[in-house]
Amino acid sequence: MENSINVKKNEVKDILAATFPEYSGRKIRVVFTDKVQMYDLNWSGGTRNIFAAVTTDGKSARPNVPAPDNPFEGQTVNVPTNAVIVKHSFFCGTDCGVTIYAHTEQAPKWLPA
Repeated sequence: MENSINVKKNEVKDILAATFPEYSGRKIRVVFTDKVQMYDLNWSGGTRNIFAAVTTDGKSARPNVPAPDNPFEGQTVNVPTNAVIVKHSFFCGTDCGVTIYAHTEQAPKWLPA
């Protein structure tokens, strides 16, 4: 079972500004996990996932590796305790929103008291 919560854009504005500042939608959720699998990194029938990461001190990375030789496709990466991994998803050309993957130890920071 996946542990996740839906959040409002203003609750994650700094994360979005560092990773996907162009995102204008409202579909945002946080998933608490230790690992993330990178998949659908190349456009295929209008479907694609774009991954980025940001550390707690604000450093961000958004690798742009051209298709079809994306070495990250299918890789599973650990979610660091001092960072989040952010995924912007498109399915058949439709924006499906943003998923923020946070380490399970970060869950208390996101959950209401």
